Amino acid sequence: MGKEEKELEEKIKKLEVEKGKKEKELNLLEEKAKTKNDELDNSLTNKASEIRNILSITNSKEFDKNILKANINELRNSYESKILLDEEKNNKLTFYRSEPKNSADFQKLDFNFNTIFNQTKELLSREIVAQQIIEKLKDNPELSGWVYKGIEFHKSETTCQFCGSKLPEDLLNKLNKHFSDEYLKLMSGLQEIEKSISDEMGKIEKYILPDKARFFNEFQNEYENEIEEFEKSKGVYINSLKVLQKEIERKKQLPFNSLTINDIQNNSDIENLLNKIAGIINNHNGKVTNFQNEKEEAKKELIDHYTSKYIKDENYFTILDEIEGISKNIQKLETEIQDIKKQIGEIQIKIKAEAIGAERINKYLNKFFSSNQLKVKLTENGKYKLYRGDTIAKYLSTGERSIISLIYFFAKLEETHFDFRNAIIFIDDPVSSLDSNHMYSIYGFLCEKFKDCGQLFITTHNYDFFNLLKDYKRFELQNVGNLYLIKRTQSGIVIDKLPMVLEKNKSEYNYLFSILYEFDQSGDKNNFEMLMILPNVVRRFLEQYIYMKYPDGKYGSRHFKKKFNKFFQKTDETRKQKTLKILDEYSHEENIEHSKRIPDIEELEDVIEFVLNTVESNDKEHFEALKGSFS
Repeated sequence: MGKEEKELEEKIKKLEVEKGKKEKELNLLEEKAKTKNDELDNSLTNKASEIRNILSITNSKEFDKNILKANINELRNSYESKILLDEEKNNKLTFYRSEPKNSADFQKLDFNFNTIFNQTKELLSREIVAQQIIEKLKDNPELSGWVYKGIEFHKSETTCQFCGSKLPEDLLNKLNKHFSDEYLKLMSGLQEIEKSISDEMGKIEKYILPDKARFFNEFQNEYENEIEEFEKSKGVYINSLKVLQKEIERKKQLPFNSLTINDIQNNSDIENLLNKIAGIINNHNGKVTNFQNEKEEAKKELIDHYTSKYIKDENYFTILDEIEGISKNIQKLETEIQDIKKQIGEIQIKIKAEAIGAERINKYLNKFFSSNQLKVKLTENGKYKLYRGDTIAKYLSTGERSIISLIYFFAKLEETHFDFRNAIIFIDDPVSSLDSNHMYSIYGFLCEKFKDCGQLFITTHNYDFFNLLKDYKRFELQNVGNLYLIKRTQSGIVIDKLPMVLEKNKSEYNYLFSILYEFDQSGDKNNFEMLMILPNVVRRFLEQYIYMKYPDGKYGSRHFKKKFNKFFQKTDETRKQKTLKILDEYSHEENIEHSKRIPDIEELEDVIEFVLNTVESNDKEHFEALKGSFS
């Protein structure tokens, strides 16, 4: 113990030197960290001011370095995607600085080309069947048209309105047969479709879209491009309608012929283009309606853009990682310095506790060895020696050494204010080479000193001490402990749960009684697991009980029978002799034939009931104690 004190003093000196070096290194790192942090703070302040100026933010509290720093942290993993292209940034900046605009009107336009085309195609393909065709008129479309118009002027006339001559009596009848109802329907249909084409063309030609100047800048280029495409498409559309007009004129000239028409380019893209234009107008109008929200969103995107540019241009996170690296080194040094201080404090406590530790050891030695038989004393050279009375203790027994080791171990824990509640303590065979008196002292010491230990492991080879520990488990720890068996196998050492037979029973004697009692109480004796060995169990139990009952030191079969007859002398003679006979024959193989058959269950039931009832009758207190030993 004295040697340890000198070693501790030297250790304190070394720790003080190490602490001084680390404190000097800490001061340098703290100065470096302060410089880096100041530079970064100034950079953040300047950038926040620059962004406020760009976005005309007059209130400095609305966007300062702290808000900028928070935004940087928010963009840490996505800042590169927030950087806008120059055109996109300029558009958003222009919009952010712009005044609100009015919404633009949009008139929906329906296109009927397909319907008109299909109706025209049907009229062109129609063949007129007249009652009597006038070949001259059929072969001369212009003359036929002139005549068809002239019929209206001569319906009630008898003379020709052109030359004044008398009209032939059958002339109008012949002409009406040439120009049939079917012909008239065709002409009427051609006139109607001509009007539909004319209306469609007028509707398209008069259609006007809003001027691009009414739109926000971000929509103007796209809108202008779509308008140009729409005007081109509109021209193609109108030309296609004009083609249909020509075909109708051709049909009028050839009403009796079936005409075909090739598919005409109707430029269906015109509808898609108009839908795109409508989409642009709707986006513009939406922006007008939601102008303030859009403006705030543009502001946020611009702030994210300028923040992200700052992160990239200034290598912000590289600088931050460098500062964090310095901070971690500072924390590490502070922790190391605190650990050194703690070590120094603990060593100083140990040095001061040396004398106190000696007194504590002597107190515990007195518990185990009364009248101060063994104790430690401080010598002149600062060391401690062990005395037996007034002389130096020599030739210590193995048991004494074990007790002193345990006392020293516990005393050292106490002097360092050891945290028993969170501790894990392992004690290996503390009763090795001890007599029974000291074994109980050790057991009491463990129960007292380690009752609050977080986890306590105790191993032992001593079966009596093991039985004491089972009580410790059951009563001191309220069933929170576990029992294990450490055994050697071919593959090595194995730790298993303690077999139930060892946990429930303190001896073979208790175990044998538990088997007999369980059989006696069993409802289905035919399926009792140990049926075959019950005669041996009864014999073994009775031998141990009777030899304890009559402890004269005489053993063997002849003495067993004498003690058996003595114990069962007041019982039924027939049952007594039957029991003895069964025990002899089934347990000691006096007849080899018994090994070839199963004991009679009814006989065994009667024998065991007879034995247990007799023990209970003659030794009630002992019988009840046996029952309680395995419950």
